[in-house]
Amino acid sequence: MDNSKEMHWFTGGILVSLLSVATYFIFEAIEYKTYPFGVTAGFGYIAAMFGNLFGDFAENSVLSKFSKNFLEFFLLVGLVIGGFIAAKQTQTFSLEKIPATWEKYHGKSLTKRYLIVLIGGILLGFGAAFAGGCTTGNILQGWAHLSLGSIVAGISFFASGIITAKILYPKLGGENDTN
Repeated sequence: MDNSKEMHWFTGGILVSLLSVATYFIFEAIEYKTYPFGVTAGFGYIAAMFGNLFGDFAENSVLSKFSKNFLEFFLLVGLVIGGFIAAKQTQTFSLEKIPATWEKYHGKSLTKRYLIVLIGGILLGFGAAFAGGCTTGNILQGWAHLSLGSIVAGISFFASGIITAKILYPKLGGENDTN
């Protein structure tokens, strides 16, 4: 992939920082909440909406705390739309069941790929619950607030990601690697 199409990391960092500050003040101004936003709450809101289709299930369960997190739902929508726009703008959009790097290291088995994705999703969910929030809330917002818990969680997320990448792709990143 031609990296010249991608946004420079520094520009992206500045834009994410501005977004973080803006959302904090917007949420505070409408008295929505004054703690970091995150993607996890958006999924909780979706689960609460579906739960409410079957009566007041969401209001009488663990989902009740998510029933008012509608702004995080729009964050999810924005992530999908923004990712699509960025991929189209940089001409890097593609749909593939098995990415080339995965195929190189693990073969073409869709079952194996989906099983690993499922296990990874469960581990991410456990990590988000254990850390008190997802990577978005802990890193993008929690670090901006200098939250010690978010800093520890963020470092753990990065370390876990590096370890997982080394396990799944042990030789990736070497001098002769073209992927």
